[in-house]
Parts: sequence; C-alpha cells; structure tokens
Amino acid sequence: MKQRVKVVLCGKEYALQTEDAPSYVYQLAKSLEKRISDITENNPRISAHSAVMMVALSTMDELTKANNSVEVIRSQVKEYVDEAGKARLERDAALREIDVLKAKIEQLENLNKLRELKESIQSDETETKKKKKKTAPAAEAPAAAETPAADGADAPADDDEGGKQLSLTETEA
Repeated sequence: MKQRVKVVLCGKEYALQTEDAPSYVYQLAKSLEKRISDITENNPRISAHSAVMMVALSTMDELTKANNSVEVIRSQVKEYVDEAGKARLERDAALREIDVLKAKIEQLENLNKLRELKESIQSDETETKKKKKKTAPAAEAPAAAETPAADGADAPADDDEGGKQLSLTETEA
C-alpha cells in the first residue's frame, strides 16, 4: 500500500508516494541532503541545481558499478552452481561405481570362500583316502599270517618275479 511521505531537499518540500517505510525514505532524503550540502559547502560558486546534478551523476555511477558487481557475482554464482551440479553428478557416479565394486568384492569374497571350502573338502577326502590305504594292508596282513601252509611248510615268500609264492618242503636225504 502506497504511503505519502513529505521530505525537504535543498529547502524545498517534496511529497512522495512510496511503498517503503517512511523511516527509510527519510534516511534517503537525509543522505541526499548531506551529499548536496557537502558539494555546495566545498564549492560555494556551485548552485544547488548543479550540486544535485553532480550527486545524481555520482549516484548513477555508484548504481552502475553496483549493478556490474551484481552481474559479476551472479555469473560467479552461476559458475559455482554449475560446478556444484557437475560435482554432484560425479559424486553420484562415484557412489554407483562404489556400489558396483562392493558387489564385485562380495562376489570375489564368496568365490574365495567357496574355493577354500572346496580345497578343504578335497584335503579331507585326500586324508580319508590315505587313512584307508594305511589301514587296508594292515587288516589283510593278519589274515595271511593266519592261513596255514600246505604240508607243514614254512610261510610262503614272495618271489621277485611277479609275486609268485614258493613253498619249501622238507625232504629226506
């Protein structure tokens, strides 16, 4: 809602309509009056009108420089936002890659566990086979010793050729 505010500049009263707070408008008028009086006090030959024009020109210069600074800042902010967007995309891609690598690591760990389990089973089977081989001949040896020799001869002996058994019998001389 617009308000009417009266201010005095260079001895002349001005009625303004504004949506800003009256205190803000009074502060602006006070600052403008100070700038005009600074110029006229330092240069008594300059008229109030010329001082107002100089202040207006100076204010336009400040406004232009401020707008240029704002544009530079906007440009920098846009670059930062673009860089942040790219960084976010790169981070998201890296996180996805990390997830893929974690899954691969888990697969490799599972494969390693399976390999270790397989080796353990094979080792157990090898041990079991070795035990069976060691116990099998020992079980057969007493059975062969218990078998009596024919004709009261000594126990059979293995021949070097083909494992043939020879029996010795006593003969009368």
